[in-house]
Amino acid sequence: MMHLYKNNRRRGQTLVIAIMVMFILAVIAAVFIALVAQNLRRSERSANADAVAQIAEAGIRYADEMLTSSEDGADWRPIPDNRGQQTPGDIQNNVQPVPVSNWTTLRDEDPDFQWTRPYWPTELGFAGPTGGYTMFNSGQGRFLLRVSYNPDPDVALSKYIKIESVGRWGTYDVNDPTTWQNGNASQLKREITAFKPIGITDSLRFVTNKYNRSTDISLGVPGYQVQFGRSPDSKYGARGGPIRINGNLLWHGDYSGNVNNASVDIFLRGISANDIHGNPDAYLPLDDVEVAGDIKQDTDPSNSSNQVRVKVHMLTKSSTSSWTDNSSTIVNPSDPDNQFDTIGGFYKDGRDTTDKNNNSRGVKRIEPPLVDQPDSTNTTTRYRLLTLNSGERIRSNSGRWVNLGQLGWGRGVYINNTNDKQDESETLIGGYTLRADWLKPNNMMSSYWKGPYYVPPGAIITLLPNDHETKKYTDKNGNTVSYEQYYFLITRTDTANSYGKKAVWSDAGGNERPEWGATVRMPYPDPVHGRVISWYQNVSGGQVSQEKHIEGNGVIFAEGNVRVRGMLPPGMQLTIVSNQNIYIDGNVLKYRKQGESISPTDPYRGADPTCGLALLARQNVCVNTTQFFQPLTSISSDDIGSDAMNGQPPFHLIVRPEPDSTFRCGFEFGPYESDTGNQAANWTMYIRHSGDYGAAYVNAWLNPGTGANWGILNLNPNPPAGFPFPPHVWGVGDPNFGPAVSGVGVGSLFACNAFPLDTTTNASLNTDIGVPNILQLALDSNFYTRSNYWLGGIAVQPADVRIEAIIYAQEGSFFVIPGNWFNPNPGDVQNSSGVRPLGVANEFPYYGQPLDVRVIIDGAVSENMPAVVSDVEEWMAKWGRIPDTYGSTNTPTAHPGEGLTFLYDDHVGWPLANGKCIRVDDYGRPLPLTPKLPVSGSLIYFGDVM
Repeated sequence: MMHLYKNNRRRGQTLVIAIMVMFILAVIAAVFIALVAQNLRRSERSANADAVAQIAEAGIRYADEMLTSSEDGADWRPIPDNRGQQTPGDIQNNVQPVPVSNWTTLRDEDPDFQWTRPYWPTELGFAGPTGGYTMFNSGQGRFLLRVSYNPDPDVALSKYIKIESVGRWGTYDVNDPTTWQNGNASQLKREITAFKPIGITDSLRFVTNKYNRSTDISLGVPGYQVQFGRSPDSKYGARGGPIRINGNLLWHGDYSGNVNNASVDIFLRGISANDIHGNPDAYLPLDDVEVAGDIKQDTDPSNSSNQVRVKVHMLTKSSTSSWTDNSSTIVNPSDPDNQFDTIGGFYKDGRDTTDKNNNSRGVKRIEPPLVDQPDSTNTTTRYRLLTLNSGERIRSNSGRWVNLGQLGWGRGVYINNTNDKQDESETLIGGYTLRADWLKPNNMMSSYWKGPYYVPPGAIITLLPNDHETKKYTDKNGNTVSYEQYYFLITRTDTANSYGKKAVWSDAGGNERPEWGATVRMPYPDPVHGRVISWYQNVSGGQVSQEKHIEGNGVIFAEGNVRVRGMLPPGMQLTIVSNQNIYIDGNVLKYRKQGESISPTDPYRGADPTCGLALLARQNVCVNTTQFFQPLTSISSDDIGSDAMNGQPPFHLIVRPEPDSTFRCGFEFGPYESDTGNQAANWTMYIRHSGDYGAAYVNAWLNPGTGANWGILNLNPNPPAGFPFPPHVWGVGDPNFGPAVSGVGVGSLFACNAFPLDTTTNASLNTDIGVPNILQLALDSNFYTRSNYWLGGIAVQPADVRIEAIIYAQEGSFFVIPGNWFNPNPGDVQNSSGVRPLGVANEFPYYGQPLDVRVIIDGAVSENMPAVVSDVEEWMAKWGRIPDTYGSTNTPTAHPGEGLTFLYDDHVGWPLANGKCIRVDDYGRPLPLTPKLPVSGSLIYFGDVM
């Protein structure tokens, strides 16, 4: 019995032990399962976090791709969700948005409300600084995207397009309540920011070095003092001179042995940066020099101790908000490392090290924008999409279907001048290159030199500021809008096919209009109001005129060369693109109101700050100085002769007695600017001319048909008593007119005369900015003239030519055609006696002296590679340094010692006028200065929120 009890007790203990073991195993299993579950959750969360980061990056990549290849380019923005908004606000005019009544409910239900609500710079609850995003579902997550461009001249990074992406886990659809909980369940998010440069608007000079060549990139001119930006001491105020170079930079200039002198002056602006106590301890650059390579300085080949010296002027704002020269520093080249100074970040090279003050360097290359960028489908290019493919397809009166975009009547203007190109070539006797053509007038390989004038093939675009009429249209809200529609001119000089048929314009109904001739009066593709296009339509009993309003996108695209000059209308922004070259024939101006006085210290010389123009060429952008006084008559090979009658340059134009041979030229005055001279009160016409085989008697008209006596000029205003010729006749080669020696002014011995354009005795001269003048020369029909008239050159001095534009040469260079010396006689040089050759007026320029015509580029210049230094020297010799006096007289010029100048227009980098953005989209978001610009292929920053 006892034995049975003991066995039972042992069996009970075994059971307890078994249960305890099972319990312990269960606990261990539970812990193990919990650990596994926790690890799984952590792994899932980690995986989801990685996925969220990838989703956020996908948002950045999407925006990057759309900015690069979409039709809108730099103007691309996703449509904001603006959740909870009833009426949009207007940040420009400080009008707050109006929310819907249940916006608080939306706030509680929508997990993304803080991002998808409307943007407002201050917190309003229903709108705020974190708003303005657009939500995109992406796989099992979503990204919220905001693309912004908020120009602020006190923030350097505001030149760039900012991309903000928030990646979140879970899909969400505002129209599907079943997704709301999933959206609320996960708080995973990742915020990423990127900055994308436009590139061509960011710097005064941007050398893209598209093909990443290792050669040194030259800026400056040997023998000249040059400056980038403008000193605060200028009467027109300070300008910054930001520079970006994708490669090694080699400075050129005037050699000087004095360490305190500089031949290159760079003016860079900065703002004060405060320490943690609010005290200024450094300056942040608004303008800087960024070189993605080494910086080098040229040395005098005859004396290596003489080196080009570069001085950086750091400009800072005083309490009166004016710029002052805070410090001026002679900077060193990159080598040796221990002597290089970035001047606190204002002057940086590309070396991956620090400067002597431990400031970072390491500038990286940014990829150039592409004028020929393919669109998102890779089937055409962006600018063809904006023009060629932007019109309706309609049936014309002839019954055929036509694409109005191809005819120039789309949202943008398309010019199909494919034959207007200058292809370079190689032959056994030499080849044709644009560079050689531009630098060697009347060379055998070129047919584009017409005497002293270079006349390239191209569609001629004449910007008109005051040709307008009132039009009306109905906007998307059903409101009738009345506005002024402005017009410009396009002149075609090309042939439409290989048989030599001239191109024929068509109206907006697809009907050919040969009666229009070569020139069409075209409404601007106004990006604000659009444009009203018109045509005629066949109906029973005749034809009726039709009109239709279409949107405008502000783009003109030409397949071939473009030649441009003129003035924009008020408030117009325009982008002109050529698939070949752009030639600038004269002034290209923002709007100025005719007759309106300009402050003598106005930094932008009276320009309408709301205007903007971009000139973008796939090849080169060239200033054609030979067209400043532009021939308006056609010139054939029979109208050109050699001065020496030996077939060698220089060449002249031949004017014959026939009415069709009358010479006419056009010119206009840009706004006067000079820090060293005084604005002229009188102007003078300078002519180099001769009679063929004897005296030639000529008349001249200035703006014929608009002034007294039909605009005829009194070339000889005070003839002596009994003189047989009236005041409006001038006898070239007649000893009674000027020189007392027979033979001067006949044949190859040209006379060089100066005729004052005195408004009290001569016809009216239009001196208002941008107003055209027409000058006409012809043989007098009332006197027997045995000889043809030879015209070697004509100019009016003083004059200003101003080019106000964003300039970009994608594959080539910015170039200036030097042209011939206005006085080509090497025997007429400056001497101590001041004696001039017979027949040369004392005020006439010497051989080797530039005209008193100052050229200013006010905007931004970008190019693949700059012209070689020798070419720059050649054009600077003719346009870079205006003499102090006219000829051998003591009369001061209007621009003594000045010449070709580059200025950075702040409206290009920070497009603001009177504190307001110049361009905004339909949602009030700021846009770059001109429409549909291309952007750089790079992101200059990609990472965490800044």
